[in-house]
Amino acid sequence: MCCLFLVCLSARLCGHRHNAFCREVRTGAVSGMQSPDADNHRGTAKKDLSRILCAVQSRWAHETEVIIMSPDRILFVGRGAELARMNAELGKVRAGSPRIVVVDGQPGIGKTALVRHFLSRNPDVTAMWASGEQNESRLSYGTIDQFRGVEAEVADPLEAGAALLETMGDLQAGGEVAVILDDAHWADTASLHAITFALRRLRADRIMAIVIVRDPDDHCLPEGLRRLLAAESTARISLAGLDAEEVRRLGDTPLPLRVASRLRDHTSGNPLHIRALLEQVPADVLADLTSPLPAPRSYAMLVLSRLADCDSRTQRLVEAMSVLGASAPLWQAARLAGLMDPVAALDQAVTARLLEERSTENGVVVAFPHPLVQAAVYRDLGPARRMELHGQAAEVTGDELAGLNHRLRSASHPDDTLVAELAAFARREAGAGLWSSAAVHLTRAARLARAENERVRLTADALEALLLDGQVTGAVTLTRELPQGCPVAISGYAHGALAFVTGRLNEAYDLLTDAWEHCVPDDEPILAARIAENLAALCVMRAEGAQGAWWAGQALRLAPGRPGMGLARYLRLAGLGISGNIATALALLPSLPNPEFATSFELDAILGRGVLRTWADDLEGALRDLAGVVTASAGRSVPFRLLAASMLGYAEYRAGLWDDAVVHAEISTSIADGAGQVWHADIAHGFASWVPAARGEWDQAAEHLKAAAGLRLAGTATYATVCSAEAHLAVAKGHHDQVVAVLKPLADLGHREGSHEPGVIAWQDLLADAYIAVGEDKEAEAILIPCERLARQRGRHSVLAACARVRGNLHAFREEHSAADEAFQAGLVHLARISMPFESARLRLAYGEFLRRWGKRALAAEQLRAARDVLKRLGARPYLQRCERELAACGLRTSAGHARQGDLTPQEQAVARLAVTGIGNRQIARELMLSTKTVEYHLSHIYAKLGVTSRAALIAISNTDT
Repeated sequence: MCCLFLVCLSARLCGHRHNAFCREVRTGAVSGMQSPDADNHRGTAKKDLSRILCAVQSRWAHETEVIIMSPDRILFVGRGAELARMNAELGKVRAGSPRIVVVDGQPGIGKTALVRHFLSRNPDVTAMWASGEQNESRLSYGTIDQFRGVEAEVADPLEAGAALLETMGDLQAGGEVAVILDDAHWADTASLHAITFALRRLRADRIMAIVIVRDPDDHCLPEGLRRLLAAESTARISLAGLDAEEVRRLGDTPLPLRVASRLRDHTSGNPLHIRALLEQVPADVLADLTSPLPAPRSYAMLVLSRLADCDSRTQRLVEAMSVLGASAPLWQAARLAGLMDPVAALDQAVTARLLEERSTENGVVVAFPHPLVQAAVYRDLGPARRMELHGQAAEVTGDELAGLNHRLRSASHPDDTLVAELAAFARREAGAGLWSSAAVHLTRAARLARAENERVRLTADALEALLLDGQVTGAVTLTRELPQGCPVAISGYAHGALAFVTGRLNEAYDLLTDAWEHCVPDDEPILAARIAENLAALCVMRAEGAQGAWWAGQALRLAPGRPGMGLARYLRLAGLGISGNIATALALLPSLPNPEFATSFELDAILGRGVLRTWADDLEGALRDLAGVVTASAGRSVPFRLLAASMLGYAEYRAGLWDDAVVHAEISTSIADGAGQVWHADIAHGFASWVPAARGEWDQAAEHLKAAAGLRLAGTATYATVCSAEAHLAVAKGHHDQVVAVLKPLADLGHREGSHEPGVIAWQDLLADAYIAVGEDKEAEAILIPCERLARQRGRHSVLAACARVRGNLHAFREEHSAADEAFQAGLVHLARISMPFESARLRLAYGEFLRRWGKRALAAEQLRAARDVLKRLGARPYLQRCERELAACGLRTSAGHARQGDLTPQEQAVARLAVTGIGNRQIARELMLSTKTVEYHLSHIYAKLGVTSRAALIAISNTDT
């Protein structure tokens, strides 16, 4: 027998809804609450609602997958580990071992969707479906009758089970069969007994039972089936909620990470509820952190039906709790509800699964079992009752923040006193680096302010907090709220800062310079400092280092204690660094503590020092600074954390700590993409491509470079970084023509700060080497000479070593052997003064190649072995393969050698290794520094010795030997 049997216990697909009807019922309930005899009317209306909802509760429960799987579109995200587990179990089934898998989870979590997606990825499996139905659970054999070909019109479950086994056996002629029972907890008992009988008799069959159930211990399942599901041989997959990154992909377009995180927390990651909210709630409400989210309508109806069955005291307690929050002390809830003795009401609310009781050291705390329960009750209160309770709650709570929020939600008109208190609280939060809280309360204060000038000023404060917290979408919305008569300085700052973060650098520069011209720094020092700091960042990005340092100095002069972006000190140091004044910049720094003991302003300076040390080849000091900054950066602004992670990854790449570099590069790209930091996203992705490119992980490197294709403004730091990253990938692949195509436009721009400053962005050595490889030695020297001159002036040993490698290759190309040898030796001297393993390995590889071609194989092998050890440790596969080929050409056995090539000479082995990669004779000649005729000569001998007549046959032999 060849059968795959899937038993699915979950909620069914059902697109039927009663939204309009539900709205009418809810309207009646609310109107009852507003009547003079509020308690009587509310109780009557809600009890009517409860009776009506009883008829549709099963319909809601059926709706489990409809929102994530519709007839015209199937949307499935995440669940990689679960699918891998199911595929592993299917593999055992295909091998002849029957398996049972339990998939459990709360309603709406995606159990049926998982099974359907699993089957869609295994189309060779024939699927049979049946489903339990709550309203048909007393119809004997009603579920098993749905299986195609099973006739169960018998009174004995054993006979029905035997009929099912027979049907499964008949279907095996066409391959594995999936027999799916959906909603088995609603299936009739006779069908479940029959299925249990069938499952227990699987022995040598290729059968897989996937049991999808809300709870495998549910007593509505027969005891025999529960034991079967609990057996050690049964695999269990418990579905939890989606994470924030998966929630992002549930929308028609990717959601902002902050919105996705908010939805995930509100719904516990339940796909059903998330999709319902995406359909029912406007996008601006989802993005507005100041606006509470509702519960999905279907879910809210069930919660309200349970609340309607409670007495008025319990209803008041639950309603009071919905205003107080997710949890609160029982005494607060009782006081707000007007209850002297709340115990009986609490007991009824707990029984109805509306509240939970938790004992703590400080007394009894009451909480909602799920955020959606609170949301359903809170939204049902109605505006008047909600504002009344918030006003009373402000007097009950003793917490400053909670009191402010309650007062805000009870305010029906502008309140200058409340605005001042909100703004003061927000500025204290900003001073502590709590930008999200500061943004929320400044936004609320701005919208509540009476005077237009105060509203504009608070809006500018809120905008800065939003940008520092990475809430770009919220900043866009807030900027649109600026009035028509807004001062040019504030309007220019707001629109310019937003343009900068979103990568519109030229537009941002124009707006911010105009804002500066309309600003009076002595009268508005905070606003002027904000404008200056943004201009400093812009100038550094535009490779105008000296100008960037000047603007950063202005920001520090105007408001030295302003928390702000926390990057003014970094920007001043970076600006001086890219303009060639690293020594001057380092001399400006006072004695700084270790990062873990640094203030926020000192941490800013330590970040700058770490970057300067990276550029100046002091990698040990750079790693100490930058690693400490990243560790201490929790709570700092998004731009600060992004830069810290990105620059640490860059330093680790240069220091040969590639695994760590990958981690921090991925962190930086995640921050940049998730928080909409377009201004640095391309640089972060460019850095992130370097390690996978050097390791031969082409797809991963290409993915980062594709993501880095946004900002390509010539002359900017972004442009130079991305060009360099693309060249690194082309070099690793051996595509010299592509290196020239990518980097020549950068060279044609002429000298630029940053991109030409030695040690900042490496690209000149790549371009010069590529020119040599394509036979353009004069162009190579034209690139090399100014780079060497500037590197000597700066004392940059890493750049001098790279130039020495290129200089050695240039002399070798011109057959100036002694000069080439001296150049390579000079490079080794420079590398002895720094610790850059990959640069050292590349130089030794090039030196070894030269020595081998010069006929000095013993010396070549010495350099190549040293290079091989480093490349192997780094995992630099393309370079390692090249090194192995050179070692083979030296007549040495390598890990890549093939037994059938034992009769080939070292030169023939080197040619053969390249030939089987599929590259042409001309490229082989370039790699080995041979003529094309020589390559053809070697290939003819290779074919003769190995008994083949074509390159295809040679490749086949290579694959067989491998």
